[in-house]
Amino acid sequence: MTTVIINEKTKEGELLLEFLRTQNYITIDEKIPSPSLNRSMNEAKNGKVIRGKNVHDLLSKLKE
Repeated sequence: MTTVIINEKTKEGELLLEFLRTQNYITIDEKIPSPSLNRSMNEAKNGKVIRGKNVHDLLSKLKE
């Protein structure tokens, strides 16, 4: 098995993926994050995180 990493954000990468999807002898395994992971990533991007000064402070805030 060979792994090829294609930058989908470039025009060339998009064209290559379009071509590969039309080939019946190639399997593209696209990892799609779960809804809960998407929700967590959006919360982190928007700054909805719990911060602590150190590990003990963080753990005490998480227990609240």
